Amino acid sequence: MSRAGADRRPYQLALTVTGWSVAAMALAVALVGWGLDVAAVRSVFPGAVGMKFQTAVGLGAGAGGLLLLGREAAGRRRTLGLVLAAVPALLGAIVLCEYVLGIRLGTDELLFVDHAGRARGIAYPGRFAPTTAVCFELLSGALLTLDCGRRWRWRWRPSELLAIPMAIVAFMSLIGYAYSIPAFYGPASAAKMAVNTALCFVGLAVALLVARPRGRFLELATTADPGGVMVRRMVPLCLVVPLVLGWLHLRTVAWGVFDDRVGTWWLAAATVAGLVAMMWWCAGTLSRADRARRALEAQLYELANRDALTGLYNRHRFEEELGRFLTRVRRYGATGALLLLDLDHFKPINDSLGHEAGDRMLRAVAKVVGGLVRESDVVGRLGGDEFAVLLLEATQEDAVARAEELLAAVAAIRITTRAGDGWTSASIGVAVADATSVPAPSELLGRADAAMYRAKRAGGDRVAAAARGAALVS
Repeated sequence: MSRAGADRRPYQLALTVTGWSVAAMALAVALVGWGLDVAAVRSVFPGAVGMKFQTAVGLGAGAGGLLLLGREAAGRRRTLGLVLAAVPALLGAIVLCEYVLGIRLGTDELLFVDHAGRARGIAYPGRFAPTTAVCFELLSGALLTLDCGRRWRWRWRPSELLAIPMAIVAFMSLIGYAYSIPAFYGPASAAKMAVNTALCFVGLAVALLVARPRGRFLELATTADPGGVMVRRMVPLCLVVPLVLGWLHLRTVAWGVFDDRVGTWWLAAATVAGLVAMMWWCAGTLSRADRARRALEAQLYELANRDALTGLYNRHRFEEELGRFLTRVRRYGATGALLLLDLDHFKPINDSLGHEAGDRMLRAVAKVVGGLVRESDVVGRLGGDEFAVLLLEATQEDAVARAEELLAAVAAIRITTRAGDGWTSASIGVAVADATSVPAPSELLGRADAAMYRAKRAGGDRVAAAARGAALVS
């Protein structure tokens, strides 16, 4: 299985479990709740609104469409899934027409008579709630547009934009039950959404949101950037804290702990305290994320600009600094010199003493070179055993004198290993840039490189200064 397929497995598992759970709920209500007239199966709480038979049919069809279309089906499987997905929309359209036009189409009690609703004097026994009809339309729309938006790279898929309001409507019904609001249950509320119906719609909405891995919802839910992390942490708090505080307010007033005014005062104070605590927590989270980001940026900067072995500037960064220096020479008439240093007979150290000894030698040379130049000068490792030094505000005489110091310092380095001691010397090429001669960076590097090879061919352990037409060897 590919990595992408493995990453999708938890979402596909959630979709499958949700689909089969809703299908089982709908089947139980249709066959047992209505077929055998068991009121406890139709409604979760005694006396509360029960799921209508047509609602069970619509939810079962929607769950079947989700199971078939959720895995990007094709052929007959997809056709059957689309047919089942359209059933909730048809049922919802019929009921909405009945409510809006004030007519009876004869579908409310088509197979089963709602005796309990008739006994309570319900105006439309057997007819499910308008909110259920709206959710059915949203459910079918989300299922039918599950794969739309993939080619246009929309930020939000149409199925997500339809599933979210469906979840909100159902969740609001569940809040009404949690707060014991009479409009959501009881004998006079047969046109309201049942609690098991609301739970099914919430489950189907979540399954639709995770059905496709490239949707905006999953992007926000799984991204590691600060915005995504903040959303994941804030949403549960924003949902739980107000609901808990509202429930406590209702209960304390109902139990006589506080009167309505005092309870409202406590609710407002607790809400403000909770919001302040969340703001403080969010600020700390953002600060930690920003510190981590800055540390990562610093690490990336070092990796992009520094040589990993010696800690000096790498070739790319050194050439950037050389280009800036030559721009100042051209614009302001500054003076400076470029030193190219190449170690003599370095390969035998690696061959006889090992690469670890060679790395130690390179680090020692980098330390010596960096210690003999000013902070304003630029030192880099161009690659292998080749180093470069850019001396600012230095004449050719100054540069040659500094190069002689570097020769002596490099020659004094000793590397001790179990296989023996290692030492080396250097060949240094010097090239000067001033207002009378402002070459391109590659040209100045070429001059210093040619002078360095003159020194190496002359036996090494010496300095060669490049002139405009020749090279002077000392």
